[in-house]
Amino acid sequence: MLAAWIAAALLAFAGPSLAQDDPRERSRAAFRRGVSQAHEGNYAAARDAFLEAYKIFPHPSILLNLGIARAHTGQWVEAEQDLVHFLADDGGAQPDELSSARAELAQTRSHLGTFRLRVSPDGARATIDGKPIALIPGAFVDVRTTRGVHGLSLEADAYEPATSKVDVEAERAPNVDLSLTPVGAPATAPGARPADRRRTLGGFLLGGGIVAAAVGVYAGAQAISLANQYNTKSNTNYQDPATKARGVTFRTSADVAFVAALAMGGVGLYFLFAPPPPLASSSSSAPQAGLVLGPGFGGIAGSF
Repeated sequence: MLAAWIAAALLAFAGPSLAQDDPRERSRAAFRRGVSQAHEGNYAAARDAFLEAYKIFPHPSILLNLGIARAHTGQWVEAEQDLVHFLADDGGAQPDELSSARAELAQTRSHLGTFRLRVSPDGARATIDGKPIALIPGAFVDVRTTRGVHGLSLEADAYEPATSKVDVEAERAPNVDLSLTPVGAPATAPGARPADRRRTLGGFLLGGGIVAAAVGVYAGAQAISLANQYNTKSNTNYQDPATKARGVTFRTSADVAFVAALAMGGVGLYFLFAPPPPLASSSSSAPQAGLVLGPGFGGIAGSF
């Protein structure tokens, strides 16, 4: 529920009425129209009226109402910018206005998040939900947006355009580092890296399996030799407890090594020769971003 309140008139605009062609008077008229529309629940019209007032005469106090109206219409990024600007610039604001702005800013930021984006090659262009992103060649840039799933589009001269999904779940989302494919490159090039990683891992596991098998053969041979010594009456180690214990240890080591060899070798062969699974698409199951209008919004000021 909107907590309605009326702010005191700003001292900067106190005094007799000005001429109709005075920018401050025209700004004040648009501002009052926005206040009336906000009290009627028409926040889209109120937002446009406050924006008109600020363009005519950019008094910082207008930004409080503009930020509140933009929050009510789901323009969270712009609302945050307006409220931050108001708190930074309006040194003559009343305590209740400052309190309302801080509460509204906290509410607005609960709907926003930031991720860092880097795109190669240099000169690439990016948009998020159709809005351009200012990129820095070779460096990450912070992208402020609403929480939820967003469409990211990339393009560059002589490179294939690409699209991706970015899921902003919290105030700070994971970094996004993307590279475009040159025009004319083989269509299978994007999948080469995962396949190479699978083959590398497969070779590593297969090699480990061979080493484990060798250890198992050695340990097994030692276990057999010690068993023969323990069971041969003519041997000096006949029925020797220490010889038996060593034989059991080698036998156990051989069993473990052979099991490890089978597991590592099997997995290694699978990675070497089995085709990689297809990449799952995130567009079909990812939740879509939505706008949430909850309680706790600040009130619209009555005048300035």
